[in-house]
Amino acid sequence: MLLSLLLALTFLFAQQSSSSLLQNTLEYLVSENFGHGGGIARIGKGRNQVLWESAVGQSKRGGDPLQVQANFEIASTSKTFTAAAVLLMVEDGLLDLDAPIRQYLPLSKLHGLLVIQGHDYGPNLTLRQLLQHTSGLPDYWQDPPFVISNYNAFIVDYMAHPQRLWQPQEMLSYVPNLDPIFIPNQGWHYGDSGFVLAGLIMERVDGKPLQDILRDRIFRPLGMQHTWLHWRDPTPSGLQQSHRYEALYDMTTKRQNSADWAGGGLVSTVEDLQIFIHALCTKRLFRYPQTLDVMTQWVSTDVNGVDYGLGLFRVNLGFGMGEIWGHDGYGNSWMYYWPRYDISFTGTLNQTENDWWPLVVAAAWLIDRT
Repeated sequence: MLLSLLLALTFLFAQQSSSSLLQNTLEYLVSENFGHGGGIARIGKGRNQVLWESAVGQSKRGGDPLQVQANFEIASTSKTFTAAAVLLMVEDGLLDLDAPIRQYLPLSKLHGLLVIQGHDYGPNLTLRQLLQHTSGLPDYWQDPPFVISNYNAFIVDYMAHPQRLWQPQEMLSYVPNLDPIFIPNQGWHYGDSGFVLAGLIMERVDGKPLQDILRDRIFRPLGMQHTWLHWRDPTPSGLQQSHRYEALYDMTTKRQNSADWAGGGLVSTVEDLQIFIHALCTKRLFRYPQTLDVMTQWVSTDVNGVDYGLGLFRVNLGFGMGEIWGHDGYGNSWMYYWPRYDISFTGTLNQTENDWWPLVVAAAWLIDRT
């Protein structure tokens, strides 16, 4: 499918300008939302140079035309911020990536999280394993046992209470009743449970709520004025709100999404995401350059050509174009950096039933061939 897409792009590139091709691709992808979710995309260079950006569709169904400055929920793209905050605390000597997490959280919160053949691995998990998805913990969002169709007990409760404000320990309370995945360091399994634990550890050690930790350590130092933790921070005024949909369901107005938290609760803009991913990947965020080297100690995932560090994907673009680093999230948000050209790709389609990847492939193909 990718080869067919690239061949089509080669033909289209000969027929129209780069900006027209990108615009047409974004418009096509947004049309697949059928009015439930607009799209925003930016291709940037360096910290804040804009090479191309566009917004297509409406801020919400029946709403105003979407603006490129609008904020949007970035879902699991938030994981990169959580991991970066942990590493900043490691630099300050407050955390150790390889210490057992029982050093940071009471044993009462850790018992039963990962029991395999009678052995409880939970208290001896490490932050490195949590952030790398190598802990073996099941994911409270998606893993069995299922109680109704393909829904586990957490999802049943989540769907039954759309205005519930979830607390981190409440989400984790479902984990002991889920099927364990593997003994730590014996595989890779994506999920949010480890990132919730990492958020709780940061709060306990730093003595602040997660939203304050992220603001003090990342947002303010980088000048990110339009990024915050949804349902925990007050919504800043002055920006258009872009609604995220799951099929026909507007997720943005439902407080139940507070269950994302450290694994996916941030709201941002394409501008702020460019600022962050550039600072991170060019070693400007951390005090010590080697900290990024720690973050990018890759392990294989269950997808060919895709590896994972600490809250960070590495994706091979193929066809000799190199690799991009970053993260994407449920609802088709994305934030990636292309080291070869100092290029960032940021945006959202605001719809779970879609795919952002063709737009980034189109952009990378055009940049690499010009």
